[in-house]
Amino acid sequence: MKKCLMLIIAIFIIGGCSTQEVPDTNELFLIPNGFEGTITVFYNVTDTPVLEKEGKYSVIPVIEASLKQLEGTNINRYGVYLTSSLFRFDEGATISNKYFYVDEKGKRTAIDEKCTYYASTGSFTLDNGKELNYQTIQVTNSQCGQDFYFDGEDRYEIQEREVLKYWKEQAE
Repeated sequence: MKKCLMLIIAIFIIGGCSTQEVPDTNELFLIPNGFEGTITVFYNVTDTPVLEKEGKYSVIPVIEASLKQLEGTNINRYGVYLTSSLFRFDEGATISNKYFYVDEKGKRTAIDEKCTYYASTGSFTLDNGKELNYQTIQVTNSQCGQDFYFDGEDRYEIQEREVLKYWKEQAE
């Protein structure tokens, strides 16, 4: 009986040690009204603002930009934001982000989650040894649905590769 009790206690102790609560991502994206495409957020960028907080959410005010390498295509406009905040994404975290379109007057319109795709996270090391982390998402207002939510859009993946290539060259 004593051995059985000790075994049960050991199972609870081991089980309790292995279950760590993983925080949610809690990011709030403010996206220019009507934007469709890839949004890339770069973290740990020197001389850029830290992410402001709105309640428990880190606010990411996306800026729309144009990539010369993609001129003449329908994917030359992309979204970007650079911050000195450190990137934190814990394996197994629940993606609890919120996405809003914002008009010229600052009015927010919620974007349905089926119009978003969490594309990727990653990093690259610069020549000076500094590591820049990034995350990319895709947003649409014309192809919303389960397919977009789970797989994104192929042309935005091309856009993502070109944007990352461009910013890596700029940072070095």
